[in-house]
Amino acid sequence: MSKELQVANNTLPATTAPQTVIHNSGDNVTQIANNQGGTINVFMPAANGAVYNAATKISSEYYNLFVIGGESFNENFFLIDKERALTVAEGVAEDISAQFASLTPEAQTVIKTFPSIFTSETVYGDAGACQLALFGVVTDIRIQENGIKVYFQRFCTIPQRSLNELTRNLALKGTPTFNELSRTHWTIKRINLIEELRAAGITVLAPI
Repeated sequence: MSKELQVANNTLPATTAPQTVIHNSGDNVTQIANNQGGTINVFMPAANGAVYNAATKISSEYYNLFVIGGESFNENFFLIDKERALTVAEGVAEDISAQFASLTPEAQTVIKTFPSIFTSETVYGDAGACQLALFGVVTDIRIQENGIKVYFQRFCTIPQRSLNELTRNLALKGTPTFNELSRTHWTIKRINLIEELRAAGITVLAPI
């Protein structure tokens, strides 16, 4: 055996650089997945420049319901009267109102994790066949002199007639013909919205 030292090949194996393996865009949704630990991040830009990072878990305990008469939701924000936002008079549970109605920065941070329904008023449950509610999240809240300005990010749509058929499941006070979808207000419900919708056969695009 040769006593000469053998020089080993000390070339390190090539490392795999981070690579984007999925990049789908559409309907204001960009999905990016990379090969670093299998992590998937979804970023959804809002109209006001805020970015919703869906790596933050969506709440399964509460949901926001925004009913705004005459609102088309063509823009990514809307105004709601302060007197109709998260008050006990609007049917919000006392403990929920006490926790969130102040809209402190801490409360807003939590509210932004709630899945949300954005819809226009229906009259006596008469939602047209083409009337759609939006499913998404709140991205920003600004308290102004003329009301509360809410920025939101849409994920998908839901036939509004379907919501009228789920009054009990979604804790909507009233009957299928006249309920909370018939009055402008903002409320928070202690309901697992996504679970209830999917149990009713309504598929929603949700970052969970």
